[in-house]
Amino acid sequence: MAEPRAATQGTSARYESDFSLRKIKLATIITLANMFATSLLPFGAITLVNMPMTKEFGWTQSQYGLAMTALMWCGAVTLPFYGRFMDRIGVRLPIILGTIGVGLSTLALGFIQGSLWEFYLCFALLGIFGSTGIGYTKIVSALFSQHRGKAMALLGVESTLAGAGIPPLLNWLITDFGWRGMFIACGCIILALLPVIYFTFDEPGEINSERRLFKPKSTPRVDRSATLEGLTDKQILRDRVFWLIVIATIIGTAPRTGLMPSLVPMLLEKGFTQGDAVTYMSITTLIAPLGTLVGGWAVDRVNDSRIAIPFKLISFIGLFFFTIVTASFGGWYLLSIAVGMGGFAFGTARPIGTYMHVRFFGLKAFGFYHGFENMFLAFAMGCAPPIVGYLRDSSGSYTSGYVIMLVCLALGTILYWVLGPYRYAADIGAVPLPEKGEEAAEAMERIGGPVAAATS
Repeated sequence: MAEPRAATQGTSARYESDFSLRKIKLATIITLANMFATSLLPFGAITLVNMPMTKEFGWTQSQYGLAMTALMWCGAVTLPFYGRFMDRIGVRLPIILGTIGVGLSTLALGFIQGSLWEFYLCFALLGIFGSTGIGYTKIVSALFSQHRGKAMALLGVESTLAGAGIPPLLNWLITDFGWRGMFIACGCIILALLPVIYFTFDEPGEINSERRLFKPKSTPRVDRSATLEGLTDKQILRDRVFWLIVIATIIGTAPRTGLMPSLVPMLLEKGFTQGDAVTYMSITTLIAPLGTLVGGWAVDRVNDSRIAIPFKLISFIGLFFFTIVTASFGGWYLLSIAVGMGGFAFGTARPIGTYMHVRFFGLKAFGFYHGFENMFLAFAMGCAPPIVGYLRDSSGSYTSGYVIMLVCLALGTILYWVLGPYRYAADIGAVPLPEKGEEAAEAMERIGGPVAAATS
């Protein structure tokens, strides 16, 4: 870790610990908000309400599936704009307005009358307003400056474990109150978290941010990114490393997104059963948190972007084993190895990816480049499964799809060799704690009282 920055005028600045009560409280609330105050909650219900909704309204599976396309693509289009907006004025206002939009859109799903355009519109709005969730990632990326990788890993594991309780919750609501009641209840849960978000969230790089969302027109406009280290959005778009990471992320993620929707027919083709597919998904879910923890520890420990390569190789080997395994060749022994390696490598993606973003591009334009990259990723995630399905229909087997996935993973792994050294210190984003006199002055300003000028 880089040495703490020295303060001006010969004094030593005090830096807040990554394990301070404020940071732990804020990280916990961000985790809860990310799960229960974004489009993830209604998104998790789309599988569970498939049968009751299509049966009630007479929709086909193709018509129903287009709702997911509307959510993913509308969210993808708005991500870069939200990111740039957050970099300029801050994350609190977009997050709160986005939470209101997601809550109302979820409530509206409980009142649709069978028109497909209503259904698609609600999911399109979930994508548009849900994109403001990238603000949570920016807050966390700036919040932890001493153990950034470990903190991201722990939050990822916490989200995974807590998220495991969402399907039973949604299923209980559907069983007791019907699918309409479930959507209405989810909308109320989302809106109920608004006061918590308003009173607890701080802007990246700030402690005890001002709570007002809208300021008088006479108040000078403040560029929130001006005090943060990092490249500007224009510099990032001209940066070779940024585009290499975008390409590596897309072709490294496409194999998994192309695999999962077709997992059951793939395993049936190999001679396994549907029960084996369920076990496959369960093992992946259980092993992924281990990969998240190891990945977060590794990026904090090794000051080199090539730390991602071993984990990408694990993903490649796991996919290769999955390609060659059948019920008669390797059986469950080889399949379990493939599942374990794939789930472990998948778990490392989040902490490593976000950590590398901060170390290469800084925090100044984090919202823009994170949203811009995820725009491409969302489009790729929407395209990969149909491509795999088309290859299966045209060739009669999934073999050609496996080969393309392996090639993509291999190319993505190679790209990490040429990224070069990190550009920013490991403790980028560290904020000096205010002195006691400054804290008193800030408190007086917030209540409108006089503030004596500091003298030296």
